Amino acid sequence: MNDMLQHRVIRVSVLVLVSGYLILPTLIVVWLSFGQDDFLRFPPNLFSWQWYTEFLTDEHWNEATLRTAIVGAMATGLTTIVGSAAAFAVARTRLPGKQFVEALAIAPLVVPPIVLAAGGYSLYLDLGLIGSSFGLAVMHAVLGVPYVFLIVSAALTRTDPNVELAALSLGADRWRTMWDVTIPTNMPSILTGALFAFLVSFDEVVVTVFLAGTLGPTLPVRVFASLSFAVSPVVAAVSALQILVALVLLAQLGLLKRWQVKRTQAVPAVG
Repeated sequence: MNDMLQHRVIRVSVLVLVSGYLILPTLIVVWLSFGQDDFLRFPPNLFSWQWYTEFLTDEHWNEATLRTAIVGAMATGLTTIVGSAAAFAVARTRLPGKQFVEALAIAPLVVPPIVLAAGGYSLYLDLGLIGSSFGLAVMHAVLGVPYVFLIVSAALTRTDPNVELAALSLGADRWRTMWDVTIPTNMPSILTGALFAFLVSFDEVVVTVFLAGTLGPTLPVRVFASLSFAVSPVVAAVSALQILVALVLLAQLGLLKRWQVKRTQAVPAVG
């Protein structure tokens, strides 16, 4: 009994230490964002909203935020379509070279972003896409495809293909079955992958620096530039707002997970 209690205390202690190590820097950034000083200092003199006000009223920060949202939305749409299609093709068809498609879909996870950025720059230079919002969104989509592919593939393996076969036996063709059965059944996982894809685009710096050109900086790039040349407390406010966005998206992921569980319980599992 004492051994069990000791092991439990050790596990809880490790959990608290790891959680503190991960969360404490975030809390410090949020704390700094409410400082009254004109420069970053710790501990800050509290309490002021001035840096949030500056972010919301500064034209350059607003343009960077809008640019990030536009590129992220386009990248999310492209990523969701390509990643989901690849997952359906691997899990539900007799497509030749499935292993190659799977390896290609997850390759961006193992290829360093600097390699993709350098290669993308050479290609985009020939195509005239440097400084294009769409071109930047395409490269962001490449980085996000593995997340959509893996999440949707996992969901498809948990869904009984006999449900789709039943639809086919009732007269529906392949496309009708996909639109009316396969996609709705796996919609929570598709949306989860889309949220991850948006987060990847929302936080991307390396590829954006190479390909943005005259387009102007996105929000993460502007934060990076501000930290490199002139550290202003507004950066802490921007970082705190980015943390808030991430937390909201994580909350949505939790809701999607609950939805997925309900859908999985409603649809028979394989085996």
